[in-house]
Amino acid sequence: MAKDILAEAGLHFDELNKLRVLDPEVTQQTIELKEECKDFVDKIGQFQKIVGGLIELVDQLAKEAENEKMKVSG
Repeated sequence: MAKDILAEAGLHFDELNKLRVLDPEVTQQTIELKEECKDFVDKIGQFQKIVGGLIELVDQLAKEAENEKMKVSG
């Protein structure tokens, strides 16, 4: 009964019987979303490193191709 009244007011008890503003389910979903976001950011960072390496390689190949063109033309 008291928990229902508190829940209607937007207050909840967690597993340690601490009073919380968020519903425990929402809190858990928030934690999971935070972890997923961190994983996503880490993967984006790895992707940026890979793409950066690829861009450097392509630039180097383009410079070598230009050098070869200059040698041929003379």
